[in-house]
Amino acid sequence: MTSTRYAFTLLLTDTAMRTRITTLGLGMLGLVTHPSYASAASTDPEVQELTRLVKMQSQQIHELQSRLAKVEKNAVHVTAATHGMAATHTTAQTAQKPFIRSPALYPPPSVARATPVLKSGPEEAVTFAGDEPSQGSPLYLSRHATYPLSPAAPGSFGAISNMPSGSAPVMGVASQIPTSNRSTTIGGLVLKWGKGLPEITTPDNAYSFRMRGRILADYGGAFGSRFPAQNVSRTTLRAARLGVEGNAHQLSWVLEGDYSNNELSVMSAFMTWSDKMAKHLVEYTLGNKFNERSFDGSTGSDQTVFLDRDIVANALLPVKGWYGLGGAFKIFGDNWHVATQISGNDVNTANVTNNVRDDLTYMLRTHYIPWRSKKALIHLGAWGFYEDVKPAASFSQRVRLLARTDDAFGLQFGPMVPLANSMAGGVELFGIWGPAWGVVEYGARHMKLRDTAPGLSLSPRNLGAQGTEQAFSFQTGAFLTGETPNYFAHTGQWATPRVLHPVTEGGVGGWEVAARWDWIDATSIPTGGRAWTATIGVNWYLLSFARLMLNYTHADVTNKTGNYIGPNSGNIVGVRSAVTF
Repeated sequence: MTSTRYAFTLLLTDTAMRTRITTLGLGMLGLVTHPSYASAASTDPEVQELTRLVKMQSQQIHELQSRLAKVEKNAVHVTAATHGMAATHTTAQTAQKPFIRSPALYPPPSVARATPVLKSGPEEAVTFAGDEPSQGSPLYLSRHATYPLSPAAPGSFGAISNMPSGSAPVMGVASQIPTSNRSTTIGGLVLKWGKGLPEITTPDNAYSFRMRGRILADYGGAFGSRFPAQNVSRTTLRAARLGVEGNAHQLSWVLEGDYSNNELSVMSAFMTWSDKMAKHLVEYTLGNKFNERSFDGSTGSDQTVFLDRDIVANALLPVKGWYGLGGAFKIFGDNWHVATQISGNDVNTANVTNNVRDDLTYMLRTHYIPWRSKKALIHLGAWGFYEDVKPAASFSQRVRLLARTDDAFGLQFGPMVPLANSMAGGVELFGIWGPAWGVVEYGARHMKLRDTAPGLSLSPRNLGAQGTEQAFSFQTGAFLTGETPNYFAHTGQWATPRVLHPVTEGGVGGWEVAARWDWIDATSIPTGGRAWTATIGVNWYLLSFARLMLNYTHADVTNKTGNYIGPNSGNIVGVRSAVTF
């Protein structure tokens, strides 16, 4: 039996032999099926020799097949006997300890299972100087996090808990919070438990889907103003946002709505295509997207250090607002990025129903990290925008100086002649040293009013007038519990910190103290004024994605128009509970 098996194996593995048999068989078949050549071929010595060889090989193959059939028949009987003994042994073991076979892991033997190979898009393994090697990189946490954690290098993925909320789901990078390392596999899909909700992904992360949102609930008590209407105490839902995001290879998308100020609005609603260009990660985005403008102004409301953004972000704002419907392009390097955007008004504008053209805005922002180490880094940034404003009845602007629970207290100029266009720009300087950080921002916005305004009901003396408003902000802070400041170096903005001693693990959470001073001067604008504010704050991070905030702000303002003309000052104590999922 061994010799027969060896001979048959040799026949199957001998490529030359198989080729010879095939050639001979085809040759004989051709001769037989063509009678006109049969008689001539019968007298050809080469044909006669081929005929003899084919007959001999056919006889040998027939004998080998007969022997193989006998071998396989005997093997079936042996296998059946072996399986019978194994079944008896398994039954005895099963009686002692039941075992359930999962159909997903152990399909019936008769079903052929082919596992498809999924290929994701060109995910770039973006690393920053100072990051740990890939094997121990905090970019990919171990399956079981050990607390307390250790502070990570500033700007590294180990220093933050997740990417900023305004980012696309696919950026070529992936950071996770320590509590998100628990995952479940169901039917070939992976459920990654993160900030309160699971993310459903394929094993290779080529496809993903998750819900996202934030809840920011504020209370503020204002006092000290010489105008009683400004001394109010009230609550407000700063944001109640719910949305979904996902990706299919390089294509990602976000859709979310928000309920705040007693209004329901569409916020992020865009899709992004990620790719590579000259070995750099790039993003192409279409839809309604949050703008990049200044350090604080490029950060979502759930990730700023204080209850509200600094005065550079709040004052030097285009007419269209924080969001815009249009297109954006970003390119990223190891220590820099450039973001451009062209957009009109956001999707909630009244332009559609009024059949009015959009305010068209061109924006650019860039940042660069010239130096970094295991303990510190320096960030330099610049931004700017130009806007072509649609015709309107008038123009006015009010800059909130206290928390959002007191909208009445602010710097106001206008109403005046409609705005024709404006151009703004600013610079950023950000630094980290251990658990401490500091930000300096300056910006200016030059505005030009319209030369003509048909049907103008206001005084025409400001026709064609121009003016510039300037704003400056300095803020600093430190984590008392040793966390690395919550800075996302990939895009140069705030993110959520990685708490070293979370409350859910029996720790004290993350404690941060901060202070800020803001200044604005708009006196060169018709009816413009000036103001300054000082704020101190304490943040308690129970988890990386849940915190309590306490702010005290003192503001001093001089208005030339509005309901509260003249010099004035006021104070407010604000509290916020915030969770981002």
